[in-house]
Amino acid sequence: TDDAFQTLALKIFNYQFEQNKPYARFCRLQGKTPGSISRWQDIPAIPAAGFKQLALRSFSKKQVCKVFKTSGTTQGARGAHFFDTMKLYEASIVPSFKKYLLPDGDPRDFDAFFLMASPAEAPDSSLSHMMGVVRRLLGDGRGRFYIEKGQSRYEALVSDILGSKKKIFILSTAFSLKGFLEYCAQGKITLKLPKKSRLMETGGFKGKAKEISKKRLYSECVKRLGLDTRHIVSENGMTELSSQFYDTTLRDWVVGIKRKSFKAGPPWIRALAIDPRTGKEASKSRPGLLRFFDLANRGSVMAIQTE
Repeated sequence: TDDAFQTLALKIFNYQFEQNKPYARFCRLQGKTPGSISRWQDIPAIPAAGFKQLALRSFSKKQVCKVFKTSGTTQGARGAHFFDTMKLYEASIVPSFKKYLLPDGDPRDFDAFFLMASPAEAPDSSLSHMMGVVRRLLGDGRGRFYIEKGQSRYEALVSDILGSKKKIFILSTAFSLKGFLEYCAQGKITLKLPKKSRLMETGGFKGKAKEISKKRLYSECVKRLGLDTRHIVSENGMTELSSQFYDTTLRDWVVGIKRKSFKAGPPWIRALAIDPRTGKEASKSRPGLLRFFDLANRGSVMAIQTE
């Protein structure tokens, strides 16, 4: 609820102000301290670029158990998100994933196919770690990753899909998905996936390939994989956040809600649109820069100002 979010947000802000010295200095430069803040909307948001320049952790260096790094698509150093435990991060993944990608099915009804690098191959990737958690959810560790040593195993993916006796669940970055669909087109391969099979698409192209529109990408999924567009769900996340956002497409259809699809997150995250000229919340009718408040970011900084 809004009241519970407010209480927890202020409590976490107090904790991070006391424990995270670089963040505390940032807050003081803005003239904001725990005693001067009474609303979550007023909690100072660290720019995402700060994760490239500062060790933004609310615990000692010796307590670090995991570090996720940004993809490095912009110039300069890669940002780093530090963790002293993975329990909260991993617990935050499952509810939204199930709500928006499995609103109509038991995870055990699917065979999972991950068109990305495994956690072992990409230990500093938050997406790969997330998919490791999802892999456990979908089948007690079953499910293969089809990016191995930087190479895409499209032929093996086609073979394994054809050999499956369950509904198919493909989880892929947009870049790898585009490559797989092009592979199918060149080989004149059309896969008619079982009814209620689904796809999670994420990650964008990150400068590695010529971008195509999401509409065109999804139309190719319908053509080459036989997927219903309502079973294609886009996920968005940031290395600097612990929570993710999903298209409401599939869940809305399952529960009978008629509305334009949008990105939804879990109840422990909030977003504001910020006017870049004033640094204050933009009016409802105006676009702005997104500012996120993620309670699952207990060990780093809860409030993030995106670019």
